[in-house]
Amino acid sequence: MPYCSECDNEFQNWVQVCPDCGAALVDKLPKPPPLKPKPKAKADKDSLMHIATAPNEPLARMWAGILENEGIYSLVKSIDLSVAWYLPSLLSHYEIHVLSSQAEKASKILAPLLKDV
Repeated sequence: MPYCSECDNEFQNWVQVCPDCGAALVDKLPKPPPLKPKPKAKADKDSLMHIATAPNEPLARMWAGILENEGIYSLVKSIDLSVAWYLPSLLSHYEIHVLSSQAEKASKILAPLLKDV
């Protein structure tokens, strides 16, 4: 089967020129260069760190808003531990994550609020 050397499409034997790009067809495609392995991500000082757990979403969003007002961006992650779709999700909770470089400051800001939970 002939192949297009430009766009790597395969054609039937009677086709002489690629109808897509107009390049001449070849019997075999050259081997692609070996793939370079992706460099591993380095664990840097600004990885996400869990700092608090809220029992419900409104409370978690409120805490995230308090942190944002202080210049700390956070990620609210839903953790659903329900065992079946038809059972109420009484075991759900919401985790607050911040950059590790801001974790100490965020923990101090939320500490008075965590006492009531």
